[in-house]
Amino acid sequence: MLSRVSALLCLTFIAFSKPVHSEDTLAAVIQRMQPEFAVKTAYQETRYLELMQKPWHASGFLYALPPDVLVKEQLSPVREIMGATGDKMFYYDPVNDIRHHGVMERDDPLSLNVAAFKALVTGDKKLLVEMYQVGFRSGTEQWTLTLTGHEENDTTIKIIVTGSTGRQANKIIMYQPDGDRNEFILTEAARGAHLKKRIQELNQELLGRVSH
Repeated sequence: MLSRVSALLCLTFIAFSKPVHSEDTLAAVIQRMQPEFAVKTAYQETRYLELMQKPWHASGFLYALPPDVLVKEQLSPVREIMGATGDKMFYYDPVNDIRHHGVMERDDPLSLNVAAFKALVTGDKKLLVEMYQVGFRSGTEQWTLTLTGHEENDTTIKIIVTGSTGRQANKIIMYQPDGDRNEFILTEAARGAHLKKRIQELNQELLGRVSH
């Protein structure tokens, strides 16, 4: 009897002293990406360019407003705003007062970049599948989402997204066909309905409807 009790105590000790890690699923990761309210995420970007000896750095914030609004506000080294609502994307350079707009298309590298950010910050699985071939694998410590072109020989872009198991994405690496590479480190800064006003202001600025 005593030996059985000792064995049970030993097994109990082992169970509690060894943390149990469960693997993620693509469905669980996508669900965590879907914000109930507006979300503000800080990003640090490092761009490695073939023609530059030193990497280029930038930082700012990503804003997501359910169901399908993305705004990327770069604050350093210069302020720029990029956004997407539905399948439409917008760009504004306030320093030089330059604006661009367009529609996301599968064979356009810029559209693919914008689509990736929009899908990832809003949890839009439909957009991911439309624009990319989606690969997913998970371990006990980290999950990895791989986005590539739909065609087998499509080298337009490759994106690798990673995050700790049970958590949001914390790193995005974008590989361009010319050899350039962008890396983004993500950290959630805030979430809640109070961010909606700021996102609306940025959208108005993007569209050229700034109130004075």
